[in-house]
Amino acid sequence: MKFREIVASALLTAGAGMTASAMAEDGVKISGFIDLNMERLSTPQSSASRISSGGLNASRLEFSGTEDLGDGNQAIFVHQMQFSADTGVGPTPRETYVGLRGGWGALTLGRQNTPSYWIAAYADPSWSADYSLVSNMQFFYAPYRENNSILYVTPTVGGFKGRFMATAGQEDGTKNGRVVSTGVEYRNGPLYAGLVSDQKYIKNINSSNIESARDNYFSLTYRFGSIEPTLIYHTYNGYYAYPPYVGFQTKGWDVQVGARWNIDAINNVYASFVHKKDNNNVKLSDADGLLVGYGYRFSKRTNVYVNYGRIDIKNKVAVSYPLTFNSSGAAPDKGVQFGIRHAF
Repeated sequence: MKFREIVASALLTAGAGMTASAMAEDGVKISGFIDLNMERLSTPQSSASRISSGGLNASRLEFSGTEDLGDGNQAIFVHQMQFSADTGVGPTPRETYVGLRGGWGALTLGRQNTPSYWIAAYADPSWSADYSLVSNMQFFYAPYRENNSILYVTPTVGGFKGRFMATAGQEDGTKNGRVVSTGVEYRNGPLYAGLVSDQKYIKNINSSNIESARDNYFSLTYRFGSIEPTLIYHTYNGYYAYPPYVGFQTKGWDVQVGARWNIDAINNVYASFVHKKDNNNVKLSDADGLLVGYGYRFSKRTNVYVNYGRIDIKNKVAVSYPLTFNSSGAAPDKGVQFGIRHAF
């Protein structure tokens, strides 16, 4: 090969490398979590030990990206795939959306977390961990993550930010599965407060009637140095269902009080208590839940943890509040797990 051809080849190779680098810098990112733990779960009838996936975070792979459109605007996308790290089974969908954002806010379309998830999850001391009482008791039948949605998030003005979501539901010509969620949050230094209301429509499992349910959440946190107490108050009223197994009309309320404490850069602890009061106390039961956890950070990406949780249900009902949804058979009401999480 002639010298001129060698130089041309080298320049082409360097140019290709620069192009690949530029494409990577343009915003495409691969990230996720691998989270596994050794666990002991108990039901009123039996106990079992196992290796389980997702104690602090659901094990998942995420592709995300941005493109600069000029004038402070960007195109964005996210695609998350959840899997069971103990067996490799999966993936199952989490969030998948595409949209635009800029100084005017953000507008996205796809499968997305509801505004209530973001407002309540911030006040969850365990950050929606597997044993989260916020996820497993307060959001038991409520909207959490929805398909076919459009979400608008306003810019922050004077510490206030709004989140507005509407979904197309099952797209079968009825309102079945439609959700309308409206929320506002306020952040000023150590103070965070959020208020959100969700309305969901769902087909009655015993008829063709379209029923509705309303869930309202108020969350509050205030950081005192390294300690942050949290509060979530939730009311619910309407028709709730797990098709095709069970559906019923009820109303009630629940409250979560807790705290998280970053002892130092390595050690942290958190605790959460939920009291649930169902007005009918027949299809859903009054219940109390407790979660305590400890985390040790080896690095920015790797840490180990211990969680202990229990839920005391007052009445035997068709579908009990589970300590974890990551199980089959009878709902566990007690559990302890020791695990390791790695972020990448």
